[in-house]
Amino acid sequence: MIKSTLIFRVVVFIVLLSFAGCVTSKIEYVESDKVPVEKTYRISQLYLKDGTIIDVKEKEAKLRLKYKGVSNVIVYYEDVNIERSVPLKDVARLKIEILESHLIGTVLVIIGTVAVAIFLALGLILAVGGLKMH
Repeated sequence: MIKSTLIFRVVVFIVLLSFAGCVTSKIEYVESDKVPVEKTYRISQLYLKDGTIIDVKEKEAKLRLKYKGVSNVIVYYEDVNIERSVPLKDVARLKIEILESHLIGTVLVIIGTVAVAIFLALGLILAVGGLKMH
């Protein structure tokens, strides 16, 4: 009984760790001329210089270097077929969600999951009485 409880706790711990350890995100507010092009990010809100706030969280907003003859434009979808754009020169700040992956955490989760699977398989084989050939 104690052994199975311990195994269950280890499995639950690894599952929880796998959801928390692989990718994290953080919210940052950046000025329009300091968009971190070297990082993976999602644009959530545009704060325009005239005080308007545009929510683009679920609208696939992307920064494009050139769009319909205009340089440095944020393009987003208002609806399925309705594409909108805002020149970056009109944007004061951006609210972005920076996504960071953790390679070491991901590798440890994979190794831990494989180790637990092997441990559980060995425990099952021993509990059944070993492998028997008929």
